[in-house]
Amino acid sequence: MKHRTTGAVIISLLTCVIWGFSFLFTRSIVIRIHFLSLLSWRFLIATLAFLLLIRLKVFKVNLKGKKLRPLIYISIAEPLIFFTCESIGLYLTSTTESSLMIATIPIVTMLIGIPIAGEMPTKKQAVAIILSVVGVMVIILGQSRRLDFNILGYIVLLIAVISGSVFAALSAKYKEYTSVEKSFAMIVIGLIGFGSAALIRNLVRGTVKEWLLLPVQDREFLIAILYLGLLASIICYVGQQYSLSVIGLNRNTSFSGVITLTSVLAGVFILDEKLSLSMLIGGIIVVLGVYGVNFYTPQREHDKAICPQDK
Repeated sequence: MKHRTTGAVIISLLTCVIWGFSFLFTRSIVIRIHFLSLLSWRFLIATLAFLLLIRLKVFKVNLKGKKLRPLIYISIAEPLIFFTCESIGLYLTSTTESSLMIATIPIVTMLIGIPIAGEMPTKKQAVAIILSVVGVMVIILGQSRRLDFNILGYIVLLIAVISGSVFAALSAKYKEYTSVEKSFAMIVIGLIGFGSAALIRNLVRGTVKEWLLLPVQDREFLIAILYLGLLASIICYVGQQYSLSVIGLNRNTSFSGVITLTSVLAGVFILDEKLSLSMLIGGIIVVLGVYGVNFYTPQREHDKAICPQDK
C-alpha cells in the first residue's frame, strides 16, 4: 500500500509538471486561434491515440453492465464546462484575475468534496491547502496586478472553478470505474462537445477548410495539439484519475499549485524570464502547502491519536 501511495504522489507531481509546461506550446496559439478549434483538435488527437492504445491492449475499457450516466456527469463538468468557462473567462478578464480565480479550485474542491465524495480533510490539511493556494496567489500577483473588474468574467470563472471542483469530487466518488475508463469517457465526450461546437462555428463563418487544415498548415499548432492530446490529455487524465483513487481528493488536488510553479520555472530557465522575489516566496509556500496536505493525512492523524492508548 505504501508503494502505491508513493507511486500515486509521484504520478500527481508528473501530471502537474506536464500541465505546467503546456503553456510553452500554447502561449502564442491561444492568441490567434479560437479555443474551440484548439480543443476540437486536441480531443480528436487524444481520442484517436486512446483508441489505438485500446486496440494494442495497452489500455482496457470494459463498461459492460456499468451505468454511463456518472461518466457523463464527470465529463460534462470537465472538460466541457470547465474548459469552456475558463477560456471565456480568460477572454473577459485579465490573466491575473483568471489565474487567481482558478487558483482557488483546491479550496472549493475541499469543501465540495465533503458532501459529494465524503472526504473530510484534517484541520492541518485544510490549513495546508489554503497555504498552497496563497502561494500560487503570491506568484501570480508578483507577475502582474492588472485587474479589469469584469463582473461577467468573474461569474464565468466562478462557474469554471465550481465545475472543476465538482469534476474532482465526482471522480473520487465513483470508484466503480477504472482511471482508464473515466479518462476515456472524458476524452470522447470532449471530442463530441468541442468538435460539434467547432464545426458549427466554422460552418457559420465559412472557415471549415481552414479549420480542417490547421495541423497541416501550422506547424506550431500541430506541435501544440500533439502535446495537449497525447501528454496533457491521455497521460495526465489517466494519471490524475489513478492518483485520485489512491491518495484521495484533497491530497491529489493539493498538487495543482505545482502547475503554476512549473510554468514559472519554465519561463525562467527556458524563456530566460526574470526570477522575482514573489516567485521564490510563493514557490516555497506552495511546496510547504503541498507537503503539509500529504503529511497530515487523516490516517496519520488517526494513528497519532491512538498511539498513547497503545502504549
